[in-house]
Amino acid sequence: MSPAASLSPGPATAVASSSNTTCAAVVVHYRDEVSTLLCLASLLRQDPDLEVVIVENCSPDGSGQELQRSLEGRPGVHLIHSDRNGGFGAGCNLGIEFALARWPGLQHVLLLNPDAEMEPEALGEMIATRARHPKAGIVGCLIEDGDGRISFANGRRPTWTLSRFHCAAPPDAEHPSEFVTAACMLIAADLLRDGLRFCEDYFLYCEDVDLCCEVRDRGRELWITHAARVRHLGGGSQPGRLVLGELTGERLFWLTRGKMILARRRLGPLQRLCFLVAACIGKPLVGLAMTRSPRFLAPYFKGLFAGLCRPGNVPRVTVR
Repeated sequence: MSPAASLSPGPATAVASSSNTTCAAVVVHYRDEVSTLLCLASLLRQDPDLEVVIVENCSPDGSGQELQRSLEGRPGVHLIHSDRNGGFGAGCNLGIEFALARWPGLQHVLLLNPDAEMEPEALGEMIATRARHPKAGIVGCLIEDGDGRISFANGRRPTWTLSRFHCAAPPDAEHPSEFVTAACMLIAADLLRDGLRFCEDYFLYCEDVDLCCEVRDRGRELWITHAARVRHLGGGSQPGRLVLGELTGERLFWLTRGKMILARRRLGPLQRLCFLVAACIGKPLVGLAMTRSPRFLAPYFKGLFAGLCRPGNVPRVTVR
């Protein structure tokens, strides 16, 4: 591990390398170093020369120090430390900045969730897909949950209710898409050099939808290959009691807040009105019918309110 990339009180500063590295992976770590180390092992199995940037996003559980000890002296692994938890997008942006500065010849940056593991040769398949489609700005893959069930195979951008971003895939093993989840996405480095970044207003959830919208607005395409697979356990960094389906109160808060910000940024006036009606009336009624419990209402409406606030005025949320 280079001295410039060691754990420090603030963000690390990358020193340009003469390496011929064309692809670097960025993993944003927040709690649970065991999962992050398994994720790292799956990345290093893709290509022994792959450079991996792990962003320690100010974890409160001491796992950043555990990672520091575990990764000491590991070649090709660069642990950098954020001096604040600015959210998932901010962590990704920090890792992207480091990678672009250190490896000027980068062609791709892979983002992978810390609780996800890539199947063998998945990265190579994603790079090959991008090579077959010169206008591809982002390439995604098939994602399975911990039980082997498909959790993502295709994405859409719903413009009225902002619900169900995941959708059924066409029969083709390689196809264009409207949305690729940031649980695993390969981004063209030329777009990143051109200033493409995650919007840090979101903190958590929906920032990947926003990024995909921006890529398409720039005239580039999103592609998904089913020849590449990733196993994603999901939710490991946010434990808690379930309040709505598979959502804890904390996750529901951030997801709802993210959708409100997305509506403000990406929907037209009529679409925003439709979203607000559904969000304030329709979705709570459906949730009550599903759960027969009002437990989810507090984090849900806190999320709606927080999404209407300026990003710096986000209320603290405590869900028990």
